[in-house]
This record gives sequence, C-alpha cells and structure tokens, in this order.
Amino acid sequence: MASTLQPIDLRQRIETTTRAFLSAFEEGSTLQDASLINRDVTASCTRHMLPASILSSFSLPPAFAFSTTAFQEVFAKDITVLKFASNELSNLVIDTEARRAAFTSKAEVHTDAGEVYSAEQAWILSFTEDGSKIEKVVEFCDKDVVLRMAGASA
Repeated sequence: MASTLQPIDLRQRIETTTRAFLSAFEEGSTLQDASLINRDVTASCTRHMLPASILSSFSLPPAFAFSTTAFQEVFAKDITVLKFASNELSNLVIDTEARRAAFTSKAEVHTDAGEVYSAEQAWILSFTEDGSKIEKVVEFCDKDVVLRMAGASA
C-alpha cells in the first residue's frame, strides 16, 4: 500500500522518530527502564554495529545483528552502571524516498564510579512506510568507547 503522506509530512515524522530514538538512550538510563530503548523500533528491527572490529572484539560473526530483545538485554545491563546524558544529534540528513535518516551523535557517558567520557557515533536508520517506526539501525561506533562501556558493565 502506497503512503499517502506528503514528502514534507514524512520528513517531519522521520525527524521526530529519529530524535525520539536517540533520546531513548538518555531517558532509559535516567529512568532505569530498558524497555524505552525499543519504543521507536519495530518488533523485528535489527541493530548492526560497525566497524567490524567491534564485532570481532566480542567474538561475534561479521554479519551479527542484535534483535530488539537482545539489545534491550544489553542496554538493561549497561544502565545498571552507566548513564547517558547530553545526547546531541548533528548532521541529520533525511531521504524520504528511501525512508532513511543518517546523523551523528555525541553523548556523555557517566559511570557509577564517577567517571565521565564522551561517546560519538554515526547512525543510519531505515523506517517503516509512514516513518513512525525504525526497521533497521546501523551504528558506527568508537571502538574504544564500546570496549570501555562493556568493561564497565561486565
């Protein structure tokens, strides 16, 4: 079924969904509610992490993707010792024909030990036809930060 949304309406909906998606990291950690991490994604959404060296660091296959359940479990473990704050979205580009958004983000990561460090990512999100949910997440991460976070929540 073809979308009846005009490109400007679809663009706005994709932007709104994108901003809500990113804010879920901060909100979920602040409220200690891991379920918030999946509020803006479909039940079948897959999450992919790049570069491949991150996956190999965790002995995961190159084509590995997190399901919503698996990602929520990881996030739940993380937020017991980590808090995400000051998450800023930059460089947002939206393609309404492809139903994709690309952007960069920078957040502060606060540990229970009182340490604060910066996490920067680049993201590509693929959306449902109406732009209200995300079907696929590709996150290009700073490997050092991911390993640091994993060490804190281990």
